[in-house]
Amino acid sequence: MGRLGQERSERTRGRLVREGAVRFDRSGYAGATLAEIASAAGVTKGALYFHFTSKEELARAVVAHAERALRGALGMLRAGSSPLQALIDAGYWLVAALHTDPVVRAAFRLGHEDGAWQGEGEPVAGVRGIQGVWAGGVRELLAGARRAGELRGRSGGTGPESLVVAAACGLEVLGVATRDRADLHRRMEALWEWLLPSLVPPGAVGSYRTAAPPAL
Repeated sequence: MGRLGQERSERTRGRLVREGAVRFDRSGYAGATLAEIASAAGVTKGALYFHFTSKEELARAVVAHAERALRGALGMLRAGSSPLQALIDAGYWLVAALHTDPVVRAAFRLGHEDGAWQGEGEPVAGVRGIQGVWAGGVRELLAGARRAGELRGRSGGTGPESLVVAAACGLEVLGVATRDRADLHRRMEALWEWLLPSLVPPGAVGSYRTAAPPAL
C-alpha cells in the first residue's frame, strides 16, 4: 500500500472510530450496530471489517483514542503551570471534552458498561481505562503539588486530598448532566473556591485561577 493508500486508510479508520463513538455514546455498546456505524462512516461493512474484526475491537479503539487524548491534555497542562493549577484546569478540560467530543463521552460510557459487553473469556483490558487514567492523573497532580509545597503540611492528614480525588472523579457526571457551558463553568469555579482553602496554606488561595482557562 502506497503513501496515499495509507493516508486514505487512516482517514477511514478515523471516521469509523468517531462514528462508532457517536453510536456507542448514543445507544450503548449493545444498542450500536456495525451496519449503522459503517453507513454513517460512508463505508461498506466489508471495509469496516478490514479495519476492525469485531464491534469489541472497535470499542477498544474508541477507548484507546480517548485515553490518548486525556493523557495528552494532562501532559500539556502539567508542562504549562504548577501542579495544582494544572489540576484545576484539567477539570475544565474534562467537562469541555465531555460536551464536545463523542469519543471521550463514549469511552466513559463504555467503561461503565464494561460487564455488559466484554463477552466470554478474559476481561477486556482498558475498558475502564479512561476512568483509571483520569483518577490516576488527579492523584499524580496532587502528589506533584505536595512535592512542590503547594499543599498544607502533612499534619492535616490526607482527608482533603481524598475529597479532591472524589470530587474530580465526579466531574464526569457533572459534565454529562449539565448542558449549559456557562452554568457548568460557574459550578466548577464555585467547587474550587470551596476546595482550595482546605488544600493550600493560609493566604495562598489568591495564587490560583479558579475560573476556566481562556481557551475553554
